[in-house]
Amino acid sequence: MWPRSCTRFRFARCRLPARYDEHRSSSISHRIPSSAAPGIVSKPPARFVFTTSLTKPLRIRTLSPAKLTDTEALDISGKSEPRIHTPFGLLRLPYYYHLGDHRFPPGTSGFLYFTSPPADPSIRFRIVHGGNPADFDNGRDLLLPDGVTPWCVSRKTFTRAKKAAALGQLIAYEGLAGGGTSSARWPYSLDPARVIPLNIVTLSGRSPYVYLPQGTIQLCYIDKNKDDFPEGTRGFLYFDIASLSVRFRVAHESMDFAKGSDLLLRDGRTPWRIPLYRVASGQMYAPLRQQLLLDGLVSERQLLSRTFVVSTLDCTRLTDTDWLDLSGMAAPTISVQERCVLEVQSTSRSRFPSHARGFLYWHVPKDDPYGAEVRFRCAESLEHFLQGHDLWTPELEQPWSIRLRGLAQQTTSHSQRLLAYLKQAGLVDESLIEHHAKTVVTHMHDVLLVRFCVGSLSVGLRAGALSCTILFQGMPWVNVCNGAALARLVVLKDTETTIVLGLRVVTLLDGPRMISDGKAPRDLLPSDELARDLLARSVLPEADQLIYGRGYNHSSGRTHSWKKVRSLVVRKSSKEGRVLMKIMEHSGDDMDRPSGVDMYRQRVHRGLYAQRLYRRRYA
Repeated sequence: MWPRSCTRFRFARCRLPARYDEHRSSSISHRIPSSAAPGIVSKPPARFVFTTSLTKPLRIRTLSPAKLTDTEALDISGKSEPRIHTPFGLLRLPYYYHLGDHRFPPGTSGFLYFTSPPADPSIRFRIVHGGNPADFDNGRDLLLPDGVTPWCVSRKTFTRAKKAAALGQLIAYEGLAGGGTSSARWPYSLDPARVIPLNIVTLSGRSPYVYLPQGTIQLCYIDKNKDDFPEGTRGFLYFDIASLSVRFRVAHESMDFAKGSDLLLRDGRTPWRIPLYRVASGQMYAPLRQQLLLDGLVSERQLLSRTFVVSTLDCTRLTDTDWLDLSGMAAPTISVQERCVLEVQSTSRSRFPSHARGFLYWHVPKDDPYGAEVRFRCAESLEHFLQGHDLWTPELEQPWSIRLRGLAQQTTSHSQRLLAYLKQAGLVDESLIEHHAKTVVTHMHDVLLVRFCVGSLSVGLRAGALSCTILFQGMPWVNVCNGAALARLVVLKDTETTIVLGLRVVTLLDGPRMISDGKAPRDLLPSDELARDLLARSVLPEADQLIYGRGYNHSSGRTHSWKKVRSLVVRKSSKEGRVLMKIMEHSGDDMDRPSGVDMYRQRVHRGLYAQRLYRRRYA
């Protein structure tokens, strides 16, 4: 006995949609309303007997009308999403999505086929009763319920939808897309040692699709210009171990792979490629990542190191997931906690060397907080961080770095977000950033940051729309002491043709501290007591004191003479002079000039210097 609800359910499944009542060729000749269904059914009519035997699975091997056989004949009548097997996997085809019934109508038997121009590239269903391919031209296309629009699977669907991915792969394999569309053939592997004829790929159009077993990727010839791939681009996608990138080898047969050449960009020199860092970090390349892992061409650690997302720059909180591989890269982009982005780049002449594998971290030099910077520690693992070494830049003869000074003086969004992260992480104090930003003078009382260990000081001058830069060279405290101070410009002398500028220390911010653990280097440490007194009184900077320049003693070969005020001569006829005069005019009398105390100090320094020379010569 069947319950009333079961009877209604089974009969309802056999009902035909009202919009297809004209198709009376169905084997079901009448309906039984649920209200008339008997409470007890001893034996249902023969026409409603459901067989339990398994039906033959639906299979297709081609979509080309010229290659169709009776094995491609499909009967999908009454099915909502029939499952169809292809050489490239299973696909599911819906009739249409709408409220209510969306099954394929009765009599939907025939062939799936690919339409060719002038029709839009798509897949349609040709109704051919009897399943004879010879009657294909006499059949008619399946229509949507409106009776006008042909049912189809659009190019966008079979290139992007997962349910129809096998269709796109079959189209690409058969070469049905042609040169006018942006489809490509499906490579089975990216390993150059496993190239077979089925791996051949034809790239055409502006943005061709490549079908991998794990999904579809879209390629571009040139990202910015969006140019079409060159005509006749036929060959093999493969992974180049040396450059860690996906390339395209132009060759017409697999046996010609070694003799072929890589696809080049418009300049005729640069190979077309997809760098590993893009493969690892781009969501669009997820199928490509999976294929590389399946082929054993890269490891999980390599992909993680090329995603360029690190959790911190604090060397005390680094983890193994922060390990990066920058080898062979020119300008990778690295995200920190998804909050800021570092535009990391090597020197203009070269890429990062092959040993550039390790950790980005925030480095603060000993006794010099104003010299903080981002560095790269070369180490194969976090355990070897302390034993590793910072990446060296041979051209500059110094470690590779992104300096706090440069970040504070930039106004780009990247630098501002990085500074915000450094402050939030407690790696940088707000005052350090503010002091580093003090590099421009618009009024003669503006202060500038002076770092004692830096040999030159660049000062920006700005008066309205006019701006320029002047440079104080030979700053006196290099190799003597560390620290920082705020200083301002001093007008030492103003003549008809020139302006002589000096510097006065306004506020000591950090230090000063003698280098080499509090002791000056040998070439700066005189042996007599008078010179020791000179070093103590004149070398170390003091607040409200002019900055004295270091002279060169030709007789002794040492550079510890401090006989004159550090000055810079600016010609009034030059651009720098014109800008400076406008600033002085704007400042009026509110500018710093040397006082009598300054002149006295200078005479004392000159006297001490003369006494020392006398004692050395006649001792």
